[in-house]
Amino acid sequence: MFELKTILEVLYSVGNMEKVAHFFCDYGGLTEVGSYTTDRSVLDFWNLNNETKAEERLIQFDNHPTGLIRLVKYHGVDQKYIRSSQDPWDIGGIMDINLRVPEVAQTFDELRDMGFHGLSDPLFQKMGPFELYDILMKGYDDIIIAFTHRTRPPLELKDGFKIPSHVYNSSLTVKDLEESRAFYQDTLGFSLLNEYEVKKDGPVENMFGIPQNVIEGVTCKANIFSLDGSRDVVFQTVQFEGVSGKDFSNLALPPHRGLLLYRCELKGVRAYYDALIEKGVAMHQPIQELTIAPYGKVNCFALRSPDGVLWEFLER
Repeated sequence: MFELKTILEVLYSVGNMEKVAHFFCDYGGLTEVGSYTTDRSVLDFWNLNNETKAEERLIQFDNHPTGLIRLVKYHGVDQKYIRSSQDPWDIGGIMDINLRVPEVAQTFDELRDMGFHGLSDPLFQKMGPFELYDILMKGYDDIIIAFTHRTRPPLELKDGFKIPSHVYNSSLTVKDLEESRAFYQDTLGFSLLNEYEVKKDGPVENMFGIPQNVIEGVTCKANIFSLDGSRDVVFQTVQFEGVSGKDFSNLALPPHRGLLLYRCELKGVRAYYDALIEKGVAMHQPIQELTIAPYGKVNCFALRSPDGVLWEFLER
C-alpha cells in the first residue's frame, strides 16, 4: 500500500546563489534550513558526469514542513536556461511558483528595485471561487514568480515577513489540458480540486502580458491538483487557447537554470513505483537509494510528465 503526501520541495537551479538567497531570506524573511554539498548519489541520479559538483541551500517559511525551496548551484558543467525569455503561454517545465504577500503593490515596487519586472502592473483577479490581487514578475534565471494577496475568501497572513508564505501553488503550461489531466489524475492518482477558465471580454491589460488587441480571442483554462487532496501545496496545469509560444519541454532537466523539478514525499514508495510500472509509466530513473541532506538516506524514483516536468518521489 502507498499514501501520497505532498510536494515537499521545489528545486531551483540558480546562477548566483548569494543573490537568490538574499531575495528569499534577507528580503522575504524566510529561513535557510542548511547549506549542503550535493551527494554524489544525487548527481548520478541526475545523469551528471564526475566533473560536476553542486552546492545547495534549503529555504523554508517559518518552520512550515512543505513547499520548501531548494536552491542548487552547479559547478563544472555547461548550462542552458530552462525557460529562456519565457512567456506564460510557452509550454514545458515549471512556468511559475506562487508566494503570498501582504500587499501586492508594495511588493511590486520593492522588487523592481531588486531587478524584477512585471508582466503587467498589479491587477485584481477572479479565478474560480477566489478573488485576489496578483502580479507575475520575472526574476533571476528567467523564472516567473506570482505574488498574490487573496481577498475572498479572506486569508490571514503571519506578521513580520515580506513573503509570509511557503510555495503554496505553481503553474505548468501544457499543450493539452485533457492529456495532462489524465496523466495526473488517472495515472499518478493525484486529486483534482478545481477547474476554471479565464476569458476577457474586451481589450484590457492582463496578468500574462498578452497583447490587448488579441486578448479577447484567448481563453486560459486550468486544473488545480493536490497529491493528498488538501490545499496546503497545490499545482495547476494551464492551457492557453488562442495563443501559442515556444516549447521548453526538453530543457527541464538538471543542470539547466530555472525552476527545475518537484520533490514529493509519500509513504510506501516501492508500492507506488510498482503500481506505476504496472500501468506502463516510463521512468526517468528507477527506484534507488539516495542521500539527500538533511533527510539522510531515502528511496527515490523520478518520472517526467507529457510536458517534460520532472517529478521525484521519495520516502524518508
